[in-house]
Amino acid sequence: MQYDFPVQNKFHARSVTELDFEIDPMDTRVYVDLDMVRGKDYIEQIKFNLNIDEDRLQVTTDNFIKIIFSGHRGSGKTVELQRFQKYIDDPNRYFSVFIRIEKELEVGTFQPEDLFIILITKLIERIDAAGIDFSSNYLRDIQKEWLSEKTVLKELKDHFKIDITTEAAAGASFLVFLKLKSALKAVFSSESKTLKTIRETIKRNPTLLIEKFNAVLSDFRQTLSGNDQSKDILFILDGTEKIPYQIYQDLFCDNSYLIRAINANMIFSVPINSYFDIKGNPSSDFFQTYTLPMILITDRSIPFLKEVITKRIDFETFFDRDALDYCVDLSGGCIRQLLRIVNKALIISRGMKITKATAEKSAGELGRTMYEQFDSEHLSILKERQFHTADEKVLDLLFSLAVLKYNGERKINPLIRQYLDE
Repeated sequence: MQYDFPVQNKFHARSVTELDFEIDPMDTRVYVDLDMVRGKDYIEQIKFNLNIDEDRLQVTTDNFIKIIFSGHRGSGKTVELQRFQKYIDDPNRYFSVFIRIEKELEVGTFQPEDLFIILITKLIERIDAAGIDFSSNYLRDIQKEWLSEKTVLKELKDHFKIDITTEAAAGASFLVFLKLKSALKAVFSSESKTLKTIRETIKRNPTLLIEKFNAVLSDFRQTLSGNDQSKDILFILDGTEKIPYQIYQDLFCDNSYLIRAINANMIFSVPINSYFDIKGNPSSDFFQTYTLPMILITDRSIPFLKEVITKRIDFETFFDRDALDYCVDLSGGCIRQLLRIVNKALIISRGMKITKATAEKSAGELGRTMYEQFDSEHLSILKERQFHTADEKVLDLLFSLAVLKYNGERKINPLIRQYLDE
């Protein structure tokens, strides 16, 4: 739906403050650049590690860099990665493949093998979108291993309405993968024979698959070079917070050698508790790690945080006096929490002007809900202020936003302070 920002309709105001309302970081009507108050050292360091200088890829990286990009839920990782994608995907820099995993797959049933499925299919989709003519014998080898069984071809045709028989027989692997990508989410949703076959094939010999995938990437680099395109390839994977926790352990800790063996620079967005697990693993030295910090509430940052709301909804229509200041203060500098407080207040007021009392009621209800989720160990850690470790219970508190991490500092979420005091 197209909105005229800042919106004045109360139902539109509720919609544009929902957590699943997506914004385009290139849309200055609604996006707020927070670099002035959050800093941008993290992004400049990422660019340096990718050999970007003066807005150009100066030389390809000696080793293929794997970057872990983390932060609290709602800190703005997705929007900032989308913004970085807009910058980095350029003939002077990288041929970048941006993957929103939760948009492509059923994240609740995600398995380690699925990473390779999504990398290959999204690469093909991105090449097609760029209008680049590409083929590779190694891609045909992968296609034959994954999609040659008659039962698989029949299921794709009968159940998913994808007929790849002609293309598969002709060795047109690019078109085969392009068709597979068009129904990928449906294939994952049904735990199909197709999915089971592909997973089992990968699991039997993942190293062989990676060797062939690396050969595909090498062939594609030659194609890029011949077309005066980017010198190298970058994968950015976002939206993985809902993937089962054990999968993180498998991909980034227990079997991280598989990711390390992929001959491509890659950025992975992970939730903050997984970030500490990865850093504590012996293989962590291989990964470059960066955290998107929360925004400290200061006189300098408050106007920016207020703008996150006032660019979406009209201030005069929906806020009374200092109500928005209170919402910002109780947000703790977390964009997600700020939106939740305002959205809840709009629902409580039924779209009428939010008073400070309404904002207090909204914050109180959200804080009580959060507080009631803690067990005795969580409460003890919070009351004793013993949340500066990477213990499992502390990671729970970081993931749930009970404890907020700023640059070099951790603080208790202001939503639950009153309940701890009581």
